[in-house]
Amino acid sequence: MLNKLFIVLIFPLLFLACNPQVIYIDGDIEFSINSPKAGWVYYDDMKVMLSVNVNTQDISWSSDIAGYLGRGNHLAMFLPQGLHNIIADIKGVKRDINVYIAPDDSSSKTVLVNYSPLEVKTKVGNIFPYLFTHNGTVNDFRIRQMQDYGRSLQVYPQAAGLMADGQKRDFRLPMPKAGKPPAGAGQRTLSRASYSVGDKRFFYVVNTTNQTGMPHNKEAELIHQSSVLSVWLFDSASSVGLTECIQKIESIIVPRVEAVWGKAADIDGDGRIALLFSETLNEENIATGFFNPSDFFARNDDVVSDSYNPYSNEMDIIYAAMPAAEQNSPFYIDGIVATIAHELAHASTFTLKTWNRIYSGETQALREELFLDEGWSHLTENLCGMGISGGNINFANRFFDNTSLYSFCSDEDSAGMRGAILLFLSWLFWESGGVSWDTANPAALIDQGGISFLRRMAASRLTGLDCISDAYGAPVNRLFNEYLELMNGYRLSNRVYNFKTDPQSGEPVDFFVNMGSGYLGFPKTSSGTSAFSLDPWSFVFFDDFNISNNSLFSLENSKTSGGVYFSWSIPVVSGNT
Repeated sequence: MLNKLFIVLIFPLLFLACNPQVIYIDGDIEFSINSPKAGWVYYDDMKVMLSVNVNTQDISWSSDIAGYLGRGNHLAMFLPQGLHNIIADIKGVKRDINVYIAPDDSSSKTVLVNYSPLEVKTKVGNIFPYLFTHNGTVNDFRIRQMQDYGRSLQVYPQAAGLMADGQKRDFRLPMPKAGKPPAGAGQRTLSRASYSVGDKRFFYVVNTTNQTGMPHNKEAELIHQSSVLSVWLFDSASSVGLTECIQKIESIIVPRVEAVWGKAADIDGDGRIALLFSETLNEENIATGFFNPSDFFARNDDVVSDSYNPYSNEMDIIYAAMPAAEQNSPFYIDGIVATIAHELAHASTFTLKTWNRIYSGETQALREELFLDEGWSHLTENLCGMGISGGNINFANRFFDNTSLYSFCSDEDSAGMRGAILLFLSWLFWESGGVSWDTANPAALIDQGGISFLRRMAASRLTGLDCISDAYGAPVNRLFNEYLELMNGYRLSNRVYNFKTDPQSGEPVDFFVNMGSGYLGFPKTSSGTSAFSLDPWSFVFFDDFNISNNSLFSLENSKTSGGVYFSWSIPVVSGNT
């Protein structure tokens, strides 16, 4: 259930409505009450604005329940429960309105942070607060008077080995602005190049330390070929770990990725995906693999052409670092296998979202935004049963280490952003129904609604947040609210998340809060007394604190824009009022 957005709720209380009156002062000034509104429901733990439509402070306010309320225009105050007759008096001329103040019996609520300071009234008890943004930002936010309630920083169990933001799975490469498919792309004809094990050819490989500079151009040998895979290796490379790596890719990764996203485009017409292991990635130590969309387009070395694309290998190909046998190596076999699942997902989603439209003549087809494109590929690693062994858990823990630093839809790549979008997409995937497994073939996935949700996103002409809303069938801001409220609910009850386990690998396939030791705990919390800021689509949980006698506290900031919200929950216990 969603929080009640605790600003003003419109409610059809027809018996409260009154006809508007026009009253003149000194024969030429009229006024009416702007706020509160007749027929609206207000609650006893939110301030009600008292204002009229004339520019004067010479107004006296009163209520038949609360008595004298004060003088001036734009007064804001808490009112007790009941049906109030609110009276505005200007020089003996009165205007009245009936307003119902309802008791708030919810255990969770949200306020819009649209001015500072904003006083908040809540029930007595232990509250679990958090701050979040939609399309807004907030600067120098802090909670005042929390020192009266004294709560130290909480640190929840986290998995070890948090990764630095500089260490990424891969990086995003551009595609040609007006690229064209290679001649005969996807067609199996005798004119297309065909290769057998032992054949050699030269490949362009991006120099990952200078991605816009000259690529490597090295000769590689075809060392393995099956019905689904062609594996190439540079002459100087070692083959240690390759057999195990290739076996996992063919038996688990390729069928799982194709079950989720379908096949990548067959650019060279051989019916296989090509995989090039390159020790240049190990030496440069920037990424463990990548997908280059330029390989889908024809090679073109005409520098004045809109479709300039001089280093295309003109084939459907994934690049990966050489696997290492040592478990403490950043290139350990499981990490390389997870990387290949990640890059193969990029190739497949690029095919669905962009390439198929370009191939059919739609030259200006959009490419998916960075955050969602990476989120799809990281989620695919989990669905291949490699969320832990492949290292995805480190991205999630990086995000939980300081959620306020990362927007899940940022256009700046980082490990924390990837962890943020992975967690949100994972929740949406399983809320959509997720998948099940075939007991006779645990490498196979059976769609229960999750895959259909992913495919709708990839097939949509929309991108980014609009794409998520369109595919799920609900506004993304509502989904984000539900996601955060559920997280906070787990936090206040210290509930353990019952994750699903991949029958093939035995690893968790869905990530959420409080998964247990070695996986994910709760996001680290802030005391709320030190000023900090949030970008759009981000959040921070605060330490829980106790409200005893004084049920008011103040929210302050130096600047807000757009949708900024403060939310809190109180555990529901007997006698909690």
